[in-house]
Order: sequence, then structure tokens, then C-alpha cells
Amino acid sequence: MNITIRPLVRGHFAAFLGQRLLCESKTPFFTSARTLRAEGVPDNTPIIMKHEGSPIVAMRSTIGEAASKIVHETDREGPKLKRYRPMSNLVPRQRVRQEARTPDMKREVPRVSRAPIQLSFIAPQLFGDHASY
Repeated sequence: MNITIRPLVRGHFAAFLGQRLLCESKTPFFTSARTLRAEGVPDNTPIIMKHEGSPIVAMRSTIGEAASKIVHETDREGPKLKRYRPMSNLVPRQRVRQEARTPDMKREVPRVSRAPIQLSFIAPQLFGDHASY
């Protein structure tokens, strides 16, 4: 299966299988593989990705292998391939200690109106006679 990607906005790509749009994603190769797998394409089916207008194969894998990966990047580390884990409502969420939770704000906090600072009163004190800055 030949996937062709086209840039959209910064860092996002549209992935096509022929004329059919498979996905719009930051990681179109892996997202396309998950889309095709969900449609019943066998895991051992080869998949390649090219950029639109280029004959060079940018990535190559099988549907099963590509569908099981994500790209994970942090500020400290560059991009790394990690195992894809789908989000599910059935997985219990991480518990947070009671004292770490933000308290409910049931009472109204009065708003303080602040008048804008008038620099004409402050400037002579700070700059002396040179207040025309």
C-alpha cells in the first residue's frame, strides 16, 4: 500500500491512499496504518510512505508494525518510537492525592478595580527633568 502525504499547516500532514484521504495528523504514517488496520487490512501487508511529488520512499513497514508505534518527543530528548496505547474510558484514571487537588471555589472573590497608572505623576520622580521620554 502506497501512502502519499501532503503538508497542511505547520507540523500536520494529510495522508492519501490514491485519491482517498486517510487522515490528517502529525504522524501520518502511523495514523494511516491504524486507520487501515481498523478497516480490516491484514497486519502483514507492506506499507510505504512518500511525500507528494517525490519518488523517494520516506518510510516503509507493515500495517501491524506501523500501527503499533507512535512518535514521542520531550524537551530533553529527541523523537523516539514508542508503543502505541489507545486511550480508553475503561482504563482507570490516575488517582490524585486529596491535598493536591484544587479546592472548589464556591465563594465569590470580589474583583478589585484598578485605575490605570498615570505616568505623568511618576515620571518626574523617577527621571527628574527628563520626563519627556
